[in-house]
Amino acid sequence: MAGYSSGATDQNRNIRRAFVSVGSKKVHYRACGSGPAIVLLHDSPRSSRLHTPTMLGLANSFTVFALDTPGYGNSDPLGIEQPEIGDFADALDQALGALGLRDVPLYATHTSAKIALDYSARYSGPPRLILDGLSIPTSPTPPDFIAAYMRPFVKDDDGAFIAKEWIRVRDMLRWFPWFNPDASKRMQLEVSPDWIRDYTLDLFAAGPHYSDAYAAAMRYDPKPALLGVTTPTVVGAKSDDVLFDSLQRVPTDKNSNLETAPLSADREEWLAWLIKELGQSANESISSAKSSSTFDDDHVYVDVNDGQIFARQYGDAAAPKVLVLDTPFLVQGQQWAEALKQDYRIILPDLPGFGESDALNSILPESFARAINSLLTELSDTPVAVLATGYAAPLAILLAHKYPHKVRHLIIDGGASQKSFPEASDLDELVPYFEFSHAGSHLHETWHMLRDSQASWPWHDRSNNAHRNIEPKFEHPYLYDSFMGVLKQPAHYGDAVRASFSAAADLPVPTQDTLFLELENDPAFCDLRSLSDKWPAARTTSRAADISNSADVVLNFLSTESQT
Repeated sequence: MAGYSSGATDQNRNIRRAFVSVGSKKVHYRACGSGPAIVLLHDSPRSSRLHTPTMLGLANSFTVFALDTPGYGNSDPLGIEQPEIGDFADALDQALGALGLRDVPLYATHTSAKIALDYSARYSGPPRLILDGLSIPTSPTPPDFIAAYMRPFVKDDDGAFIAKEWIRVRDMLRWFPWFNPDASKRMQLEVSPDWIRDYTLDLFAAGPHYSDAYAAAMRYDPKPALLGVTTPTVVGAKSDDVLFDSLQRVPTDKNSNLETAPLSADREEWLAWLIKELGQSANESISSAKSSSTFDDDHVYVDVNDGQIFARQYGDAAAPKVLVLDTPFLVQGQQWAEALKQDYRIILPDLPGFGESDALNSILPESFARAINSLLTELSDTPVAVLATGYAAPLAILLAHKYPHKVRHLIIDGGASQKSFPEASDLDELVPYFEFSHAGSHLHETWHMLRDSQASWPWHDRSNNAHRNIEPKFEHPYLYDSFMGVLKQPAHYGDAVRASFSAAADLPVPTQDTLFLELENDPAFCDLRSLSDKWPAARTTSRAADISNSADVVLNFLSTESQT
């Protein structure tokens, strides 16, 4: 398969990800390296993903922390209808305080340069401030311009928004402003497909919140803060930065704490400059952050042998736990989580290679079972019930067989029989690699793959024999997380399916009480009864077409089995 590798290809494997709690909100960050601590902030609508190459370049000199601005990347939005830069500055102060990083040098670029500047001017920190690309306009930005530039990001069920946003991304690279395709507004930008792919990921991750900090920065006048800042502050800009001309408007003659730095466009020279600037006030005594994240939080990263697994958690943390496994998407798994969370603590992971979970170095079924076992070791002190839906079923069965002390009960919602899988030669069609396209076809192909998965099994089979009998979920709230999960790792999102296919060829017989759910006339549930008849501790029962109407079947099984 073109573009596919069985091994993990993430060059940023040494970058760890985590959350810190700030009140009721979560702030997501990346961290790596060793030495004195420093903090990096990103522009909009990007996330800390922007800084991954820089983090690796700084890791030999510093312990590097890169934060997602609220509403961007994986950080919760502020929850303010029209936040201003001061609101983001307050949130930054709280996040740095929660992490124990108020006394470390701070680097910020473009949008975040205004956030960091306002934070520094009002909170008298950090020890050194490095602003790379600070917009200092000669006059206020007109509200009509901001409204046009920040056209709302509106999701829809049909996926039409994908084309609309893709046009925005492409035109932002050609004209300024992007909505005015005039020859006189043409920009001279050359960016790689990888850059476009990452930018698109961050734009789509922010979604309706993409303009929160972006528009606030356009409304913000940095001059008062520049005059009032007492922190040693250097304002720099690369020669090819559209904000390079703003350097001449930095009031160095009115505030001795300010200096400017015209920078080379050469990345190596820029990185050497950044290391020198950060090193001037780095505190050797601060080399790590204190995260307030606990495994009772709703979103967690758990370390496994080959990296990290990301898991969502739903429901009361004190309730009995149910691990829900789904692959290659999360559409069914999210429905089960929603249906069961009132009675149980639900753990719904991105399986390795999908979404936020690192790909494993091996796609052997045993490697996946081992990684899931590591997840359970961290998230539960007691055995859990495991509900597997779709192509995740063989992995759940293998997990229960190899780690029986971790799995109390099994619920299998289709996909367990090898007959429910396509032939080995068709796996590339089941989990295809969609090549990047400047026309955005890879985005549309991903969206329609998700929609088709709700109508056919396997999704790419257009024959009448493949028609599903489930209640299809075409609404964007059901599809969007899976859409992003595929886009984040287009070469690996199907790794778990490949492992599960191998496991299905030689399924063990677990000893746990097992409930096979059956949906008549749905190809995902073929041959389940003959399979369950061979298992001494298994039974089969019908489930409804809509998962929300099937919860009682599972709840009754778990309640009955818990009493025996």
